[in-house]
Order: sequence, then C-alpha cells, then structure tokens
Amino acid sequence: MNHFSATAISALLLCAGSVSANTACDGSGPLTIISATDDGMFDDVSHSPASLLDGSTDPDSRWSNESQGSPKEILFDLGAQQTLKSFSAAWYKGDSRKSNFKIEASLDGKTFQTIVADRTSSGTTLELETYEFDAVKAQYIKFIGNGNESNNWNSMTEVVATGCGVAVEKPKEIAVAERKGAGMFGLHLDKPPGENFDLQSWYLSVPTDEDGDGKSDNVFENELAAGWTHPKYFYTDPATGGMVFHVSAAGAKTSKNTSYTRSELRGMLRRGDYNIETRIEGGYPNKNNWVFSSAPKSAQAASAGVDGKMTATMSVNQVTRLGKAYQVGRVVIGQIHAKNDEPIRLYYRKLPTNKFGSIYFAHDPEVGKETWVDVIGKRANKIANPADGIALDEVFSYEIEVKGKQEGDVIIPMLHLKIIRDDGTEVVADPFDMRDSGFNVEDEFMFFKAGAYSGNNSSPTPETDFDKVTFFKLEATHSPAPEATADMKAVAEKSAKAAAVPAKAAVAGVIVDDSFADGGRDNGADALDTAWWATTTSGAIEVAKGHVGLVSGGSGRGIRATFDPQTLAEGQTIKADFTFTTPETMGTNRDSALRVGIYDKLGRADLEGDLSASSKKPNLNYNGLPGYMIDFDVNLKDPTKANINIRKHKDATTGRLLGTTKGYTELGAGGNGYQFVPGETYTGSIAVQKLAAGIKVTGSLSQDGTVLSEFSKTDEKGDANNFGMLAFHVNSKTFGSSKKKDTPDNGIDIKNLKVEILP
Repeated sequence: MNHFSATAISALLLCAGSVSANTACDGSGPLTIISATDDGMFDDVSHSPASLLDGSTDPDSRWSNESQGSPKEILFDLGAQQTLKSFSAAWYKGDSRKSNFKIEASLDGKTFQTIVADRTSSGTTLELETYEFDAVKAQYIKFIGNGNESNNWNSMTEVVATGCGVAVEKPKEIAVAERKGAGMFGLHLDKPPGENFDLQSWYLSVPTDEDGDGKSDNVFENELAAGWTHPKYFYTDPATGGMVFHVSAAGAKTSKNTSYTRSELRGMLRRGDYNIETRIEGGYPNKNNWVFSSAPKSAQAASAGVDGKMTATMSVNQVTRLGKAYQVGRVVIGQIHAKNDEPIRLYYRKLPTNKFGSIYFAHDPEVGKETWVDVIGKRANKIANPADGIALDEVFSYEIEVKGKQEGDVIIPMLHLKIIRDDGTEVVADPFDMRDSGFNVEDEFMFFKAGAYSGNNSSPTPETDFDKVTFFKLEATHSPAPEATADMKAVAEKSAKAAAVPAKAAVAGVIVDDSFADGGRDNGADALDTAWWATTTSGAIEVAKGHVGLVSGGSGRGIRATFDPQTLAEGQTIKADFTFTTPETMGTNRDSALRVGIYDKLGRADLEGDLSASSKKPNLNYNGLPGYMIDFDVNLKDPTKANINIRKHKDATTGRLLGTTKGYTELGAGGNGYQFVPGETYTGSIAVQKLAAGIKVTGSLSQDGTVLSEFSKTDEKGDANNFGMLAFHVNSKTFGSSKKKDTPDNGIDIKNLKVEILP
C-alpha cells in the first residue's frame, strides 16, 4: 500500500483531471471517471459522490453515507472498458481511525468480481492510500464501505483509479444520484406523495364529495403524480416522509352499493394514457389491467400484464375503536380486485383492549362462497392479545403475489402472501388455490389496490374515530402480456379502422343545419343533416317532422348529435345554436337542469349509435372525452340567481356523459338572471374558441332575437380542439313530468340545430 504526500496528491489529481487514459497500456496512469452514484442517502449536498472527483482533499469536500444495517456502495463508471491496475482513496479523518471496505470490478455493471477483499484503511494518513491488485479488464468499479472503528459512517475525500486503455473525455459535470430525503427510507419530508412515490400507475379515491353528487372523488394518474394532496385524507407525513391515507365513516363512498369509505389507490397500468379506458364494459381485459396466467391466451394478449406482485412497506397508525363488535378496529390495507369480486382483501385488525393487531385476508371468488384465512393472530371479534401481533406504528411489509402453477397441461392460479416484520422475520401464508374461483375466463380482469379501506361504518363518532395508515414503499410488477396471434391482430386492426375517423381541418361555414324536415334522426339526403342518438336510454329520443324530442319524464334523459370531427385552428370558433320549445308543465327550483356539451369523439366508433348509461350501468365510451358543458338553471325561486355554468370534462370514470356533473370541473358561472316560461320557444348556444393559449367557452340564452343571458370563461390550460359531437341532457321532472311519449308536457322539442365554424 502506497501513501502519497500532499504534493504528490496534487500532481496525481491534476493528472487525473487532464489525462483521459494511458492509451499505450504499457504503464499506469489516472483513468477518467464519468459518473459516481450511490443510493442517494449521502449526508449532505456537499457530501455527495461528486466530491470524490473534484480534485480536492479538503475535509469539507467529502462523500459521507452512513451504513444502516448493511454496507453502502458507490458505483464508478470509467466510460469504457479499461485495464484497471489500482485504486486510491483519501479517507476523511484517515489519520485517526480505520475504515472498513472492499472493492469489486465489472465489465457490464451486472456481474462483479472482488479485486480488494474485506480490508481496513491504515488509520495513519489523510493522504491517498493506493490499493494494488492484478490488472483486470473493467468499466465499473464498486466501492463497498461498511463503517469505521468509531461509527457507521463511510467517508472519503477523494479517489483515483489508475490503469490504461482507451481515451475517454472527462465530462463537465460528474453524474451522481439525486440525494434522497431525510425521512424514513430516504423519503423527502417536504415533497408530496407524487414526488416521493411513482404514482403514475395509480389513481386515488378519497372520501370527499366536492361536486355534491353523493359519491367520493377520484384523482387520476397525471394529477396525482404531479403532486395532488389533501390536508386530511392524503398527504406526506412531516416526520417520516411516508404517504398517509386517512379515512373515516363520515366520508363519501364510491357508489351506492359500497358500504364503507376509503382513501385508497387503484392500479392503472395505462400510466396516464387516457386514450386507454379504465375498464371495458362487460369486464373484458384491456391495456389498463392484468389477468391471471390461467386465463385464456386471448385475454392475456388483450391485457397489460400477466400475474402480478405488489410489495408494500407500511405502518398502521390508527384504527377505529367504537361501533359494532364485528367492525371495530379493522381496515383493508391491500387488495387484488377483479371485475366484481376480490381474489384478496388484506386486513389489519386491532381490538381496543389489545396491544397488538392481527393480519388476515378474505378471498371473495366470482363463483362460490367467501373464504377467510388468519395469518397473524385471529380475525374473531373477541380474542386475547395476539403475542405475535403487530402494534400500531410498527413498520412491516407485505407481499401479495399471483403466480401460475403448472399441473399437467393446466395452469393453476395460486395466491401467495408474505408478511415481513421490521426485524426481518417472515410469516408466510399457505399458498391459496384459486382454480375454482371463477377468474380463469375471458371476461375477467384484475387490478391492485393499496391504502386505507375502512371496515367500520357504525362508529358513533365517525369524524374522530378513524383509520390511518402510512406507506413507505409501494411497488407493483407484472409479467409482460404475450403477443396477440394473427387472428387477434386482424380483429384489432379491423376495429381500429372502424374507430379511426380522422378530424378535418375546420373551414369557416355551416357544417350542420338540421330542422328534421324528413322526420328522421339519421344523416339523411340533406348534406347538412346529422345523426341523432340516445345517451341515457332509448326512450330519451323521439323524432317527428319538424323536431326531435328530448323526453324528460321521471328520470334524467339525454340525446346526442354527431358530425364529422373538426380541428380548430388558432382563432377559430365552433358554435352550436339550438332552438327549442318548453312543454306546458315544468319543474321549479332546479339548478344545472338543462345541460349542453360539445366533445371530441376520440375516434370511438361506438359513439355512432345509441348508448344507454346510468349510475347503475355506466358506459365507458363516455369516459375521458375532451370537451365542455354549459348548463342552465331552471326556474329558481329567485330568478335573478339563475346562472349559466361552464364546466370542463375531466378524466373521470363516471361512465355517463351529461347525467352527472361529477365528471366535470366547474370553470365559472354567471350571466343575467332568467326564467323559462311553459310553451315558449328559446334559442341556446354554446361556442368554443381556440386561443393562442387556452380555450374560450361561451354559453347564451335568447328569445325572439333578444339575449336573455350570456356568460364566457377561458380555460387557460385547455388544449382540446377536435370536436365532433353535441349532446343535450334534461334532469328529471324539469321539462315535463310524464313518462309517456306524445304527451304535451313531455320534455322539450328541439326544432333546429345549427353547427358552424366561425373564422
């Protein structure tokens, strides 16, 4: 081992900074190092791996990274395969303590060989110490530090690799890993969950109801990954950096059929590509979801992945303490959800009188009865404290995995669960056979869920009696889906061609002028006629000579008009005017009761036909269509407060077009007050203009050429500019109350629709 004086060190470092490599390879010179990366847990910004290559042995310019139960590694990249002959290191406090280390080398960065076995520094010098070994071909050098004789810190001020080989240009800046945060597992305390975790493959359900539709709100992938948080239900823990999920029984639920509230992630393998549906009606797999390897090959080919494994590190911080005995203290912390049921719901449960909690799971098959499996402790409502249980705030991990097991010519889907305690001990559940659970079929798909899904809706103090969990790591992986066969590809190509209706560059002029002179709802002989379709139910539409009827009655109804898609240039406006007559009977005090929307069809061929949809039977063809809605208040108690509202369609999975405002973001409301009179004729309009930056939307209501109300709002971030569909919706008992057709008080009659492009 050689020691270099300060003068020699300076000369060697200068040489390392100016010489790329000894290309003759008959001697030994300093080799260029183009990057130095560790795990990002280095002590301070000034103590990163880059400090080892800055030409300075100043103690304040050092790399410091503390071993925490395992050694710390730095990977050096020489930029090319070289002949490596020695490695030198100057140790921080190297004259007063010995440090433990070893060194490995690799040609490909994957397979390494030891070149300096477990060793300690001399403890006698601050100068570079050189460690020689038999010459070896390598591009990567892995330095592995394991603390020093005083503590667990690994600290050096400078390193030099020597040898010979090819010339490598020294980069202006050394590439290093991003420094991780000061929280647990390197999480940042000051960043939202979307910056601490990869949430591009998840959307979030939280128990809020900001749009007032009676259902919980969803936040989709791109918004979530961009940093969305909620101060109560989803945020970064300021002490640990963990991703916190909070849920109480007082919150909104995802649907009327759901008994419990949740603050929970849902797997989205499309990773923010909103052209891919969340799910396909009927339960068929698509590129957003995964299937078992026991599913038919055609289903596997249609999916985004096969089988899957979710790994999470977390703690349960709070569970409910009050309510019905069978509900108290239980919360679902992870799931595999299928079309209708759950291959696994993983529960944590702690009874108020116990110090520790239990872990168990439910298997809810598509066919057959639900099965419960205890893993740690017991599921029962009255149990003694489980001695091997998990305490609140204890950090543990779980692994949920589905793997296929070959049994003769058949693949059996097997469910695996492992719990890993903080001390490394493992509790492994017996593999669960799912061959008879009904999931091995064409019309089935899977997705992971993680977070806090409450199991208690009976607490007498739901605001203060809640569940709270914190995640420190979360990852889901899948095997790739197989390639589709030639027959499958042919079907897909045929479907794609049918759906691909390219948008035309918009040209100023009228594109639709339909007065229903032929008494039909199809695109008739008149070139300016258009096609009309039902949006909610086939009973929503009736057509006669001179008008198309939008039937209202006892439930909300909707209809659509479709036309060739138009692409707006900057400054152009697409405007739709519609003349309609109100019925003889009308509802009162109905806000947002007459709705009009204009949308991009996204090439979905199914939109050229009647598509029923309701809250109980959503239709996915209506999800995520870029567009805008205006809506009119109908006969409020105070007519001066009647507004025109402007809303933007968002990436929600409501499966309804205009039947709910849940899938919209309100941009603004205003205009003069107005009131509808029975048996009168009005003209409404919606106009969408493409600006240099954003989209301007205008809604208006007129009668006999006089504007009653008008309101405009600019969506500054709007970028939708392809439009090919106009839709109408009337809330129940707003215009008319009879459910029978051809009755005078039944809905509104649209007498003319004109769509035009304004320059």
